Amino acid sequence: MKHKGNEEMNMQRYFVGDAQWTTDTVMLKGEQAHHISRVMRMSAGDVIICINGQGVAAYCRILQAEPDCITCQVEESLSSDSELPIHITVAQGDLKADKYEWVVQKSTEMGAGSITGFPADHSVVKWDAKKNEKKHARFQKIARESAEQSERLKIPAIERKASLEEVLKEAQQYDHKWILSERSARKDHHHAIDDALRQLQQTDRILLVFGPEGGFSTREHETAIDLGCAPVSLGARILRAETAPVAALALLVYHVELKR
Repeated sequence: MKHKGNEEMNMQRYFVGDAQWTTDTVMLKGEQAHHISRVMRMSAGDVIICINGQGVAAYCRILQAEPDCITCQVEESLSSDSELPIHITVAQGDLKADKYEWVVQKSTEMGAGSITGFPADHSVVKWDAKKNEKKHARFQKIARESAEQSERLKIPAIERKASLEEVLKEAQQYDHKWILSERSARKDHHHAIDDALRQLQQTDRILLVFGPEGGFSTREHETAIDLGCAPVSLGARILRAETAPVAALALLVYHVELKR
């Protein structure tokens, strides 16, 4: 059976672990099963879209719906690709919880491949190591739900580094490293973003580094440049910490995906 057009647009999407997906059967349990059976009130015969860890998506018809377990038959592969051709990592200095969650959500919607948090000199909040596991699980859940909502095929990796220096010293894998700082905006370096975009290739890996609510310290800004970051401005206006990642990602999406 073919699944096209408006029918596909209305289908719920769920990311599932590889162990849940055999050749022709998918099983969803726990929170996902509850959402399907109790929230969406689906039953046998309904169709959902499932995506595995490799970004393979398929239409799956529900065979059996129980509150704690949904069994589906894999019917047809889904060929659409909603992932960006480039890999983008958003490295974000620690923010207040609600703002950081917003960055995770919106960065996922915009196509980021990974999101890395780190403590910055001017971070208002201090990371409580005892709550690390709980916070990480919360951010992962937000990223998964945002990836499902935006019809992505992959969930961004959620990571954490001990410092800005650790972020940058482990960044040899990137073709481009940009520090997006209000310091660059105040120095009228507004054309640097255009110059940086012109250097991008379709398969490049990009690291975007953003500061906390108080911005980067002089030490951090100079350290980032010493470790290979290009200072980039997003315009003459000083953006909030949680706004800057979305603005930068929007520019990248336009450049690599929408521009003719």
